[in-house]
Amino acid sequence: MTSYRITKYDPNKRNEQGHYLDNSEWTSISDIGKAEYKNVTFETYEEIESAYVAAVKLIMHANNLDFLKVDALERYHKKKDFKEYEKTGRLRNISVDFDKEVKILRDGMKLNLVEIDKIIRLILRETVWMLLVNKDFELRFGYDYYMYVKSTELKQDTIPKIEATELFVEPW
Repeated sequence: MTSYRITKYDPNKRNEQGHYLDNSEWTSISDIGKAEYKNVTFETYEEIESAYVAAVKLIMHANNLDFLKVDALERYHKKKDFKEYEKTGRLRNISVDFDKEVKILRDGMKLNLVEIDKIIRLILRETVWMLLVNKDFELRFGYDYYMYVKSTELKQDTIPKIEATELFVEPW
């Protein structure tokens, strides 16, 4: 399997050690509206979030995957936290039924493409965390809006499609 790092971060802004040098780049949904992160708007945040979702769907399609399984689930938040997230806007443009969509999550549970869309957004919004796996495929998210994919080598036409969404694909 080959590993890839897929991010919104331009590799040209990294030093020789691979550290990203632009400290004004937002790294989390909690950075929205903060001056030190160029007052990023929710709309800009959501565009990038959607690009990550699209990248996963492109890779799944290229690998003929119609589901991913939950693995290594970590759930830090409770129903009351999700109610608060709704009030504060963390769940803006996402309708979440905690009991039917979050509380039921279990390791080994299969998620289809529609469910994957929402789960990726919930992971990126720091409300749940898990690996998403299938045979010869692993997807995980790290700190600071990093996405890592292990897969058979990405098809040559998949990388330009991902990069067209303004994300960067790097061997990892």
